[in-house]
Amino acid sequence: MDKKIIYHLCADIGSDSKYYQENTDYDVRLIGKKIGVENAHPEGIVYGVIANPPCTHFSIARTCAKTPRDLQEGMRLVKECLRFIWECQYNTPQDKRTCPLNFWVIENPATGMLKYFLGKPTYQYSPEEFGSDFTKRTALWGYFNPPPKPFMQFPIRKCIPLVSGGGRHDKNGSIKSPTAIMNYKGNFEEKRTQQMNDRSICYEGFAKAFYEANR
Repeated sequence: MDKKIIYHLCADIGSDSKYYQENTDYDVRLIGKKIGVENAHPEGIVYGVIANPPCTHFSIARTCAKTPRDLQEGMRLVKECLRFIWECQYNTPQDKRTCPLNFWVIENPATGMLKYFLGKPTYQYSPEEFGSDFTKRTALWGYFNPPPKPFMQFPIRKCIPLVSGGGRHDKNGSIKSPTAIMNYKGNFEEKRTQQMNDRSICYEGFAKAFYEANR
């Protein structure tokens, strides 16, 4: 039996596709910085595509950055991801009336500016809706089965305002975010870089839920 091909675009670690990678029924192909999505073309009959284009220029936190926001540069890899997805669909047999991909999805922060280009997201979530103890509003555009939110109806715990890193203090003042900036070592810039890298990793609870809904 042929393996189902999954392409994961703009991915060096592949946290979003973790559960596909662990299932031997799938052939997960990561397209990261070494290859570059702009140089990639789909091969074989593709089952699904996950894309994580950089959010650097779309982030609302970039208003005071040393490097000015460049939305045209931000859209460059988004367009390459879309081009890759479209290439997967161009060869649809004439008698087939359903999408040739089982799913395709583009991920970016829900608070960012990508929605001004791609429109209203198909789906939005935050990790605490899947059992985590930190928040990170995330948007998905595409064609996929939306995973149910098992913890959506329950508050994560009594807490007071958000701390840097998207987490919260609980009522006793303890930090509940694994990515709170005070948890890192080094100067502020080093801490900020580590924090951004950790927060870019897909929360495992959601990755599993998406996999279960789109196997």
